[in-house]
Amino acid sequence: QMSLSPLKGEGAVSCLSHCDRASSYLRSSISVPLAQSGNWLNKGVELLVCDLLLTLRTSLWQRGGSTNGEPGPAPGSQLAGFQRDFSLGSLLHIIQPLSTTVRLMAGASPTRTHQLLEHNLRRRTHNSYTADGECVLGERERAHAILLACRHLPMPLLTPPGHRARLLAEAKRTLERVGDRRSLQDCQQILLRLSGGTTIAAS
Repeated sequence: QMSLSPLKGEGAVSCLSHCDRASSYLRSSISVPLAQSGNWLNKGVELLVCDLLLTLRTSLWQRGGSTNGEPGPAPGSQLAGFQRDFSLGSLLHIIQPLSTTVRLMAGASPTRTHQLLEHNLRRRTHNSYTADGECVLGERERAHAILLACRHLPMPLLTPPGHRARLLAEAKRTLERVGDRRSLQDCQQILLRLSGGTTIAAS
């Protein structure tokens, strides 16, 4: 289980090195056409591995911390690694709030990032695709998007008062239902800090 506690030094370097190695293997596997491999199971494993890599890279960035305990912009090499896996995820049609994660890691404008996240959250549906065949966020991905918004966006963007707590409560219920214990632990920590009156994201 990975928490939001800081991870620095050799531990982080080692984890990122393993991520880069796994990413290289994944890229080689994806390059083999399905018609040649003839194995849908391989493609399923590729999907899982890519999702794990993106989740792990996000967690490593969040655990890196800064002077105030919150992650700042990711180092160039770390951001580049995420973007490489992001491109692989696009090939595999992974539906995560990836573009907003990249923006947060790069330290882009929080206002525009908030707009993108809000757009994704408004597209909630019980189906995997819209009538036009466009991928939309599932319940787990919506919960992850809520965690990103509540942890990293400035407090004034999440209005009216109490909106952040309601979103987190929704995310907590979803994560409990889908059994995502790592993200549930993160959500509970953010809720605890919110109830204690501490600032979750810099304003």
